[in-house]
Order: sequence, then structure tokens, then C-alpha cells
Amino acid sequence: MPFIHVRSLPFEQPLDVQAVIEGLSQDFAGSTGIALQHVTATWTFFAPGHYAVAGLAASHQPRQSHPLLVDLLVPDLNSADDVRRMLIAVASSLAQRTRLPRENIFINCRAARSGRVFDEGRIARW
Repeated sequence: MPFIHVRSLPFEQPLDVQAVIEGLSQDFAGSTGIALQHVTATWTFFAPGHYAVAGLAASHQPRQSHPLLVDLLVPDLNSADDVRRMLIAVASSLAQRTRLPRENIFINCRAARSGRVFDEGRIARW
């Protein structure tokens, strides 16, 4: 069930987003032991000028500011160590595949609670 949602400004040099999210999904599955069939990844771009940090908007993805914003949604049954491994897996993969420094990646992990998720036509419980 993990969902990895990435948001960023457009890159000045073309980024093969399909290759990045497919690779991210594979890296995440390989690093965490979660079956690839359960991993979902998306990438959304902000319009140029629609993302400001410290009061400054940018039109393209900088290397040192305006971090990639990642929302990682995982079931609440994961231990703190599992979540730590997931965060590192996402950061490492994105840094490698986008060539951005890990220091310019922000990841927020949210826990989905059993009985509060609708999936595959039913309320999911674990």
C-alpha cells in the first residue's frame, strides 16, 4: 500500500519522470521488502513561480533550495525502524535518479490507520 507522491518545480534539463517513478518504485520495493505490486508512485509539477521558499519563488527546480516535496503514506502497522528504512529508501532513490542532493529532499511520512482506508472496493483492515 505505500504511496509515494512527489512534487517539484519543472527541471531545467528534461527529466524522464516515467523512468524516475518506475525506478523509485523498484528501489523502494527492493530496499523495504514490500512487493512491487503494492507500491504506488506519482509525480506532480508545480507551475513555474508557484512554489516559494523563504519568500522567493522559483521557475525551475534548484539544486540547493525548494526541496522536492514527498508525501509518503504507509500503513500504521510499520515500526519506527521500518519507517526510517522507507524514508531513507525514498531519499536515496530520488537523489540518485534526479541528481539532486539528499539535503534538498523533504519527506513527510503519514500513517494510514486500519479501518480508515478504502481500497479494492472495501474498507481495508490490517
